[in-house]
Amino acid sequence: MSQFWSSHGKATSLIGGFFFTLVGIAWSFLVASNLDGKSRGLAEHRADLMRQIDHLKVNASEYFLANQQGDMIFIVSQQDDARKDIAAQIRAANLLDRDTPVRNMIAELALAGQLDYRQTYDAYKKQNDLTRAEFTLENFRALKGAEKTIIQQGQERAGKLVAEVFATEADLRANDAKQKRGRLVGFTASILGSFLLLLTNLAAEKYKGPKDPSPEKPW
Repeated sequence: MSQFWSSHGKATSLIGGFFFTLVGIAWSFLVASNLDGKSRGLAEHRADLMRQIDHLKVNASEYFLANQQGDMIFIVSQQDDARKDIAAQIRAANLLDRDTPVRNMIAELALAGQLDYRQTYDAYKKQNDLTRAEFTLENFRALKGAEKTIIQQGQERAGKLVAEVFATEADLRANDAKQKRGRLVGFTASILGSFLLLLTNLAAEKYKGPKDPSPEKPW
């Protein structure tokens, strides 16, 4: 045994050190890097979802404001003392204003693959142009009905995206927990490897054969 450690102790230490170093590097690249990449991907996905939700909310808010203004303009224009020419100009301006948030909402839904932009917007624009050219209660109601359908679709889409945000955050938390466990495993393996390497060195030193006595120098 003594002869074995004397002959092979240093080689065993070197092999053990190389092995545990290799394990640490492999763990870093194969496990830790993959988990880090997954976290970045999930974070970017969550940010994109939040951006879409924000755009949908802004479009809906801008439409609701324009719609309220349009209702007030319509009520005022029906008064007996109202200036019909001025009311018609204000009403036409409102119809143009409400086109913008509806068009933006259609664009957001089209980007998400929820509808065809050209087909949906062309149908809406046709009704908007007709209402501006021939303003009647029937045309106005038809326009509001088309707008309601589009805005509601956007709100439903926003609700689904919020649910997806919650699911993504749950995935992020689960991945963070895996990262913590992975770091603990890597740290534990590193400590264990260093400890075993130290034991190997101590054992090699312990089992070294006795030193040959130095020959006495002649006087």
